[in-house]
Amino acid sequence: MGMYLMREIGPRGVYGNPLLPDFMVFLNWQRLPWFWYGFNHFWFAMANVVLVPATLAFVFGGLHSDRASRACISRSSSRRSRTR
Repeated sequence: MGMYLMREIGPRGVYGNPLLPDFMVFLNWQRLPWFWYGFNHFWFAMANVVLVPATLAFVFGGLHSDRASRACISRSSSRRSRTR
């Protein structure tokens, strides 16, 4: 969403560049990176807000995978049984 907002500022930014966001002009970038091209459209930014985290969770198994949850549950239940 931040990428969309940076593109939306356009020529109203401090440096007045219609293509590059202000921080890219400040860092002396000559052209827009390939992965920024669709972010001047709101629908593209909203789709990426949903799709990128979902894809990363699918690829990397999410933060709370089943295996990790089962290991945590079994550790806590074994601690309770030892203290009683």
